[in-house]
Amino acid sequence: MAAEAPPRNVAGALDRPQATLPAVGDEDHENLVTGHTLHDYPDPIDHGHGVEVVLEDKADGPHEEMFYTRIWRGWGDFVGDRDAEPYVLVEDVHQLFDWLHDDYPAHLVLKSKGWMVGRDAQDGELVGQYYEYSVQVMRYDEDSGKLADEIDANLRAPTSFQCWIQPQNSDLVLPSGDPMVCQHGEGTKFKTQTTYAGSRESFTRTVEVMNLVAGALDIERPAWETMNRGSWKAWKGEVHHRFTKSKMQTAVHRLQEAKSLLEYGGGGDVHSSGKMRKGRHVEEYVVSDRWEKLGIAIPEPLDDAKFGVKVYRINGNPADKRLQEPKLEAFLAGSGDELPHADDWPMIRSVLRQLVDTFAVRSNLNLGDLKEDDYYKPRDRPMLDFYLPEGWRHAVQEANEVRLMKMTDVVRAAQTSSKLDIVWTVADRNGASYDELAAVTGLSKDRVQEIVAEFVDQDVLLRLAMPRIIAFDNEELRLNVLDELEARFPDDADPRAIEKRADERRERRRRLREKRQQQEEGDDAVDEATEDRNAADDLDQDDRDDSDLEDEWQRVDLLKYCREDVGRFIERGDIPARDVKVRVSAHRWLIPHG
Repeated sequence: MAAEAPPRNVAGALDRPQATLPAVGDEDHENLVTGHTLHDYPDPIDHGHGVEVVLEDKADGPHEEMFYTRIWRGWGDFVGDRDAEPYVLVEDVHQLFDWLHDDYPAHLVLKSKGWMVGRDAQDGELVGQYYEYSVQVMRYDEDSGKLADEIDANLRAPTSFQCWIQPQNSDLVLPSGDPMVCQHGEGTKFKTQTTYAGSRESFTRTVEVMNLVAGALDIERPAWETMNRGSWKAWKGEVHHRFTKSKMQTAVHRLQEAKSLLEYGGGGDVHSSGKMRKGRHVEEYVVSDRWEKLGIAIPEPLDDAKFGVKVYRINGNPADKRLQEPKLEAFLAGSGDELPHADDWPMIRSVLRQLVDTFAVRSNLNLGDLKEDDYYKPRDRPMLDFYLPEGWRHAVQEANEVRLMKMTDVVRAAQTSSKLDIVWTVADRNGASYDELAAVTGLSKDRVQEIVAEFVDQDVLLRLAMPRIIAFDNEELRLNVLDELEARFPDDADPRAIEKRADERRERRRRLREKRQQQEEGDDAVDEATEDRNAADDLDQDDRDDSDLEDEWQRVDLLKYCREDVGRFIERGDIPARDVKVRVSAHRWLIPHG
């Protein structure tokens, strides 16, 4: 069945003046940058994109049906059972649309699942639940004819398409019993996600595919003339560059620096995460609503939007080796209470382009480092100007100095070397797991987690996910920590000294366990055994000297009396000498010689 182009009135409905991006530096956003320089760089390629739109086609009479109802009826006539899903609506759909690749055979399939509304609700459960229908371009294996859902979920076409069809009806209720809110009118909602498209292309594909679905189910096509233009929203947007994997670590470091700066000084919303496999980064991303702090121009209509930047490599071993090269991607990550209108996509894309190109330049990705695939041809992309924020380097150094001071204060305030051992090991190994830190330091895993949590709270360390790795915010901070610890604590910040202390901690716990066992075997010391067992249990969680003594010892400058008063108390004997400590490793001139 041939696909049809969208009706003329749809194209006309999409025309309206575009919003303009304000000039860089129009407002003071307490930037950490010193200015901007004009650069040119290849235009990134659009990748994932999502739009949604509502047709106000709710039936007005007994002989009328909105498109959602027609889909429901068509599903009953042709599918009838969810066990028969995914149901093939149109075979070899890749031959029908020029935006699908001939080398990736695919069918158009229909699926369904329970949705969030129903006719009624009782005790938080829906009664007469309505369904959401999904129409998807799905790959199939040419040899077996089996769909990707049946054999391999990673069997995908580079150009994807999926559209969810949902009812919009204020007579329906949520599980809470509250009526469904239909902000853009009642009828049928289409929520589409596809790739290598913008808002217009995404909507056009939606029209083409839904018209094809109507023919396959022998139902009437959607009434596109009932489209509520105000409901046409962009909920997803991505642009990217593909680059050589030899620069992956550099790009990761630049992202980690950006996270450090975005969090520096507090305020705003910053979220980040990372994944490592076999000791190497496979993904790192940062999402924030305050990129203007780093000199990225955010137009006023997008003040509530969040944007993200991601570096990632594909899982597995694709047949096309070019796809093993990583991507640097900027994406729309959220937009507050109201999605941006699809007309604002050029404005959104302008922000994404400045973001991705800024990180590309800061990661030293030259034109020769950009790698092509079937869709992304960097040498064929137009060279476009963008404003590159300057001054990040100085800002990173300032933020790292603050973090270094916090780290040093935590280590010096501790009455034992446990915290020094943890932070030095993370720096020396360029990241370590909780198990590795416990093995190297001799501390229990619980105690390791407590110490790490303190450094995370101080914004010195961060936790990477999958697997859980403890690392520093950026490479410069890691190297500075090593230098600082070795300079201030030369005897303690040493692998042999850390190993010796780890052995002592393990030996101390071993002796206490033996003592507990002996006491438990005796008949005469129940109370004493209970007391010692509690102490041993504490030591099982950590070497007792660190976790307990911090409650008893306190830095002089944190006491209720000034340092001069404390000195007088020591001089007249109110405080005995055994209750005072000075870290002489940092003040060698105090040690008597000769």
